[in-house]
Amino acid sequence: MPDEDDLCIGPSEDHGDAVTAVAVSPDGRIGATGARSGEIRLWDLRHGLLTAYVGGLQGGPVESAAFIGDARQPRLLTTGPSASLWMVTAEALEWRQFPWDGGRLLTSSDREAVLRQCGDLRWLGVFGSLYGSIKSESPMALGRTASGLIVVSSDEGLIRAWRRPAGETYGDAGLVWAFGGDAADQRLTRCCDGWRLVVSPRRGRVVVLDSESGAVVTAFVPPARPTAIAAHPDRPLVVLGGRDGSLSWWDARSAHCLGRVQAHGGRVRALALATDTDLVMSVSQDGTAALWRLHGRGPAGRFVPPTSSGPRELTHVAGTPDGRCWLVGGRGGQVHVLHWSGHAGLVPQRVGRPSWVMDGGDVETLLDDVRHHWDDGPASVAAVRELASGDLDEAWHGSAVDALTDLIVNGADPATREAAVIALAEIDQGKATTALYQMFGRHDGHGSAGRLLAYFTGEDESTTEELVASLPGIGDFLGVLTSAALGERGAAAVPAVHAALRAFPFPTREDADHWFRDESTKYRLMYALRQAGAAAAPATPTLLAVLEDDEIYRDTRHQAKVTLQAIGLPETADTIAAEVRRRADLVVHHEDGQDDDTEGCSLLLEVLLGMPPAALVASREVGPALEAVRRRLGDGIRTYEDNGEVHEYTVFEIRLADCIDEEIAEQIKR
Repeated sequence: MPDEDDLCIGPSEDHGDAVTAVAVSPDGRIGATGARSGEIRLWDLRHGLLTAYVGGLQGGPVESAAFIGDARQPRLLTTGPSASLWMVTAEALEWRQFPWDGGRLLTSSDREAVLRQCGDLRWLGVFGSLYGSIKSESPMALGRTASGLIVVSSDEGLIRAWRRPAGETYGDAGLVWAFGGDAADQRLTRCCDGWRLVVSPRRGRVVVLDSESGAVVTAFVPPARPTAIAAHPDRPLVVLGGRDGSLSWWDARSAHCLGRVQAHGGRVRALALATDTDLVMSVSQDGTAALWRLHGRGPAGRFVPPTSSGPRELTHVAGTPDGRCWLVGGRGGQVHVLHWSGHAGLVPQRVGRPSWVMDGGDVETLLDDVRHHWDDGPASVAAVRELASGDLDEAWHGSAVDALTDLIVNGADPATREAAVIALAEIDQGKATTALYQMFGRHDGHGSAGRLLAYFTGEDESTTEELVASLPGIGDFLGVLTSAALGERGAAAVPAVHAALRAFPFPTREDADHWFRDESTKYRLMYALRQAGAAAAPATPTLLAVLEDDEIYRDTRHQAKVTLQAIGLPETADTIAAEVRRRADLVVHHEDGQDDDTEGCSLLLEVLLGMPPAALVASREVGPALEAVRRRLGDGIRTYEDNGEVHEYTVFEIRLADCIDEEIAEQIKR
């Protein structure tokens, strides 16, 4: 339960911060709004009155909200930094945060209700914790299809579907399919028509995917860049709101346009479907809301709030399945309650007023420009520079960081990405450091690291030796830029970088006073070799020595692993596989008469598994090495006894060998 001081019953008031989520109970009696501040408010929608509000429990912005359960005991699901379940009664809100292992608070019917109501995938934490490879995906949005597929949209704009083994609640999930190409916009990803996925990639296209196979059902390019999307859960109907204020209806199977209207004078910010009817409501940057029929040429109703001094922009909307009640939230914290009937039209039951005025201009519009101008470098650069030059309100700090990071990682134009790095470094240098690693991992070449390093240091021409010598004494931000700049110099920089790495003692002296500084320097040197790719092949023996050093820091060892994989040559695979075979044939005797099953093959096999499949196929040593591992370990099945029961498991080295064989077979098939 919230503390007594947090829960308030009082007069009708709007939020003091931007509305970030809205929800309406199916019977239209209760509405919920969430704000950037984490505050949640409940509304009596029949009379347009505030009934309760609670703040301080969400720990960050409320990202999503939805009602589940029946009318007698409605329950509200909210997500933000964590997921929470609220029991709504006439007197109070009973609040329970979801445990780390996910949705134990939800019944199977609850989950189906969430799947049906919440097609926007943003339900991280509701369907259970994620184990295994999904953790590495940096999931930003999550949903689960009716067949049990877990669909993850990552912060790099990738969409992947995973499935856990049947009956294994905590088992590692296996990758089923992945959607690559243009990065997907998480805000424009929805489920429709039996859980097909409708995705708008960054360039303005719309792609419909079969959620079971990941195959593209159809694709089309709408006349205006999409800025809002709604999709029917049971029909192949997709509604798009455009940057130009237009509204268009599409068949998700045939990509046929079913109609288009000019809905608003500003960009459409949000859409909501009344799933039992052909009604859809759109809300806009111009502060208006409009109700439309699928084949109508004009609105079934329009709401224009009175002019106010605060931001009028409407950003969120939710309604009942029959379309009779709608709840609308705005950027200024305003909340509108609208009723509709065929006879009376769209009637405001409550008209909210913006209570939050932001200094420094229209940051939300600038952020939207950053998100949607990726195909127009100069326009994005202009928006980024205006955003960075203003006095950014603390309430917009997180949104600005997210938008700039998104552009740095996924933007197509190097100059735009570099402008975003400069802007983000002014706002949050730590976030900028992480974004740089992601950017350099996704985009090769272009000389961005060298140009950015010159901008931040004021030094245009530094020798390779000078850059290498600077690595131990600089911070993380300049460290990644310097390492990447060395990598951009390719083969010319490899001898100096390799010599600096080889100069460190192996094995590492863990008791040295400068141990952590040395580990950071080794990490940066190997990152430079990683960026150099195949040109770093001469460093292979040294990288293997780093990989095998038990005294080394775990992140440094991991960098050796990924650097070997980045070199990616068949000769590299040959060197690693030959060592695997040597160790597999090595018998180690102990005083107790027992023999080791293997002698340190796991790390080397993991490196091989991450090598380019083409290099594995071309290698002459990988096949014999895997045969030697199997010869040493037999079928790899072992048993252990627990509470009188005998259990079987597969030796890790055999599992890795099987995965490598699968990679090779898949490459040959391709």
